[in-house]
This record gives sequence, C-alpha cells and structure tokens, in this order.
Amino acid sequence: MPLLGILLVSLGLLSTATSFPPLLAKLSEDIAFTDVSYGFLGMLSPFTFAFMALLTPLIVRKIALEWAILGAAAMMGAGQLLRAMAGDSFSFFAASIVAMLGLGAANLLLPPLIKRFFPDRLVSVSTIYVFLMIFSSIYPPLLAVPIAAATNWRFSIGIWALIELLAVIPWLIAIIGKKNSTNLVQPPPETPGLVKRVWSSPTSWALMSAYAVGTFNFYVLVAWLPVFLTETIDATAQTAGSLLSLYTAIPLLSAAFIANLIAKMKNLGLLFIAVAIMVIIGYAGLITIPGEVTWLWVSLAGAAPILFSITLISLNYRTATEAGTVVLAGMVTFGGYLLGASGPFIVGLLRSQGAGWNTILTMLAGATLLAIVASFGLRRAVMVDVEK
Repeated sequence: MPLLGILLVSLGLLSTATSFPPLLAKLSEDIAFTDVSYGFLGMLSPFTFAFMALLTPLIVRKIALEWAILGAAAMMGAGQLLRAMAGDSFSFFAASIVAMLGLGAANLLLPPLIKRFFPDRLVSVSTIYVFLMIFSSIYPPLLAVPIAAATNWRFSIGIWALIELLAVIPWLIAIIGKKNSTNLVQPPPETPGLVKRVWSSPTSWALMSAYAVGTFNFYVLVAWLPVFLTETIDATAQTAGSLLSLYTAIPLLSAAFIANLIAKMKNLGLLFIAVAIMVIIGYAGLITIPGEVTWLWVSLAGAAPILFSITLISLNYRTATEAGTVVLAGMVTFGGYLLGASGPFIVGLLRSQGAGWNTILTMLAGATLLAIVASFGLRRAVMVDVEK
C-alpha cells in the first residue's frame, strides 16, 4: 500500500500548478485577471510551499508521516474541486491555497517516506517517483484545452482532483493495517542539535539555492510561457499548451538515470552546472530567434525543472537519518520556494511597467547563474545531519 500511495500522490502532484495556465483566456471569461493578479496567482504556489516547508516538519513531530501524506493528498484533491467551482477571483485564490498547501506538504513528505519504506530500494523507487512527479506536470497542460473545448474549463481543472482523492485510499488502508504500529504514533527521533547541524551546513545552503533557481524558473514559465508564445510568435492556445507540456516534459529524459547517477556521484555540482548552461542557452534562443525552432529553445529552458529532481533525490543521499531528511527537506523547500515565489509576481509587475519579454528573459538567465555558484558547495559527499 505505501508504494501505491507514493505513486498516486506523485502522479497528481504538479497538476494543481499546471492545469490552469493554458485556460487563462477561458477563465477570464468568468473570472477577471489582470497581469498583476495573474502574477500573484503564479506566485501563490511557491509561497504556500515555503510556508508548508516550515510547518510540515513541526506536524511530523506530532503525527506519523502516513497521516501527514494522507491529509496532504486530501487537501490537493479538495482544492482542485473547489477551484473548479469558483465563481470569482477571491474564491479561486482561496481554493488554490488549499490545493497548494497540500502540494507543498506532499512535496516535502515523499522523500522521507521513500527512505522509511524502501531504504534498500532508494534508486528504483526514487526513479519512479521522479518520473511520475514530472509526468504530473505534463499531461494537464497538454489536455487542458481539448478537455475544456469538449466540456468547460471547470471540468478541465476539476478532473485532476480524482487522482489525489484516490491516493487517500492506500494511505488509509496502510494506517488501518498498522494502527498498533509505533510508526503511526511516534515521530522519527531527532538527535540533539540536528536542526542546527542541517541549517549550518554549506551543502544544505547549496541545495537550497539550486532548488530556488529551479523554482524561480519553473513557476515563471508555467505561469507566463503561454502568454509569451501568444504575444511573440502569435501561437494559438493549443500550440502554447503543447509547448508548455514540452517544457515540463524535458526532465522526463533525465528521470530514468538521474537517481542512479546521484547515488554514484560525489560532486553533484557538475550536474547543476550542466543544467544551468542548457537553460541559459534556451533563454538566449527565445530572446534572439523565438519564432525559429521554438521547440528547441523551450526544451533547453525546460532543463530548469531538472534541478527539482536532482535536489529532491539528493536529500536522501546527503542525510543519514529519516529525521535528517525531513529537516533538510524543510530547509531546502522553504528557502527555495520563498526565493522562487517572487518570480511570477516580478514578471507581472515588470509587464505592468511596460517591460518587454527580452528584459524578462534576460532576468531569468541571470537568476540561473546562481545554480552555478551553488555548485561549488556540492563538490563533496557530506551527510548534513551527522556530527562532524
């Protein structure tokens, strides 16, 4: 049951963030969005994730990981349904907060759950988890417009709630089957000074910085790529949705080997440098010749979410204990999302002040350089939760 629960949560994980951007035009027919308010909506995801990164470790100290992931899945499903029924921008934002809070908690809980239930199969289970997590960001934007055309935008958004609500079932079965287990009533033990050790480690800060780069780039492009394509190359809604799916699909190419590579590599910084270079080249292409081989530039820029995969998998390889993984995951996702949360809003603000897309893309390329800086802190294999 835990494996099925992990897989179902992963399969629906990012649909809450990618299911609505291609439907902006249809949404605006019922719910009015300005550039600034839409930028705020894009900022909402990483901001709530940052909040949950602080709150979730505290929750896990009081309740079991199984209960926590069950609640997270339920919130994601309920938020999606409520968002589909929203009648105005306020209720849409409120429903989005519910869904995003669940997503933020689930994003943090999955790595320690894998460490708990599959310590001898970290590579194989992490590979499947990363593949499904990435896939969860691909199919919603690809199918959003056709489903909305056949039904309406509400059904197109709400249908994805089914996956997360189904994910509640295996976790509920696991809890009922283990109701007398200490795993369900005791949190993972924390050694004295654990939080201080994790937060003071240069490796932790490097991982957090790299995660912030991935967050900043991903949420800006998820929110604004369809708008950019429509305005610069006159792309249709379907084409823009397909290219957004391509953007989110690129990390799938790395899913099959990235976990095994991380397990063997001591210098993770090399991976971050390679990803940063690809992303910067992609932005350069979108700036100079956006209408030529657009798929190539979008694909290269789409390497940015690989930073998510690298960082999340690395949590289990840079900590020695389950408690350490929870603390490191909280730190990395808190800082990463807090810094990255400003991205979509900054773009909306820049556009409201008349900034062109070349200025915005240059800003994104400059922010990506932080991943190269962070790479210098990831040259050695350090367990951040172990006393030096």
